[in-house]
Amino acid sequence: MRRTAVAVLIPALFAASAAAQAAESTRKLPSFIAINAKGAFSMNVDVGQAQSVVVSGEERFVAALKTEVIDNELQISLPEKLLSNAKGAPRLSITLPALSRVKVEGAGEAIINNVNSERLDISYQGAGHLAASGKVKYLRLFARGVGEVDAKQVLAERVDVQFEGVGDVRVHATDTLNAVAKGIGSLTYYGHPKTVNKSVAGIGNVKAGD
Repeated sequence: MRRTAVAVLIPALFAASAAAQAAESTRKLPSFIAINAKGAFSMNVDVGQAQSVVVSGEERFVAALKTEVIDNELQISLPEKLLSNAKGAPRLSITLPALSRVKVEGAGEAIINNVNSERLDISYQGAGHLAASGKVKYLRLFARGVGEVDAKQVLAERVDVQFEGVGDVRVHATDTLNAVAKGIGSLTYYGHPKTVNKSVAGIGNVKAGD
């Protein structure tokens, strides 16, 4: 009888604990066209849809995550004491009609889908992963750290990219590529650009991937 009671009680306790910790918050914010994110969390951005910002995850992280819009830029941050604790960190699901600029600093993952604009600016500093897709005329990319930035699926005519660190960066340009690489990382380009201007400092490399 005692074993049966324990067997029933343990799953119930786990379920209650999970329910207490799980949380979701929909943020009502002014319109924005740029994103500035700092912290160890996952972020998924879908461009070309009505604006929404939904945060989910462990309750204390969701409550602590700050979102505000300043000068048409969505600013996302976690308190310093939580930046190094990725376990249970929140997940953001963001949709918006158009995106012009995104800056990410931290150790999380950022996925950006369906960008379609004249220009996109990406700044990434950290040890995580950022991937983007879409179509633009001009992509400007700055990456620093030990992470990975995969912008191969952003079909751009012109790409200006500066990479500093030991990570891996991939871009796609059909007309012009201006590339500066510093460190020991790898910068790979696709799209057979007509003009390639590259500068390499260190033992890293800039190479064609197709």
